[in-house]
Amino acid sequence: MTSAAVPDRAQLSREFDEATREGYRFLVRTIRYQAKAFIHMVTMDGGEATAHTLLRTSTVSDGFERLRRENMLQHSIEALVLNPRYAELFAEHELEIARTRLQAVGFDVEDYLRSLPPQ
Repeated sequence: MTSAAVPDRAQLSREFDEATREGYRFLVRTIRYQAKAFIHMVTMDGGEATAHTLLRTSTVSDGFERLRRENMLQHSIEALVLNPRYAELFAEHELEIARTRLQAVGFDVEDYLRSLPPQ
């Protein structure tokens, strides 16, 4: 693989931001979920900073609970954080928080990871 094919951290952060925004747009289209506070955070701070903020809280967000009720946790910020494509953007303890939150509500993290396209 050439170095041009490997994104630098800034590029990876931009990709994460776009994936966050696309995930939001998908949820608006499919379940009509307009998470105004979430998209405001993403707009003001970017997707990566929003993920760091949400992972620092001691409880899950209202959005996480809504996605759980809708069986859409594969579109949560916690799931996106666990995508190996973005692993270097997050500390090991943040990855563990995301994994623990998802597993605590019965989400099959390993199955989700296997469903992702190859990197």
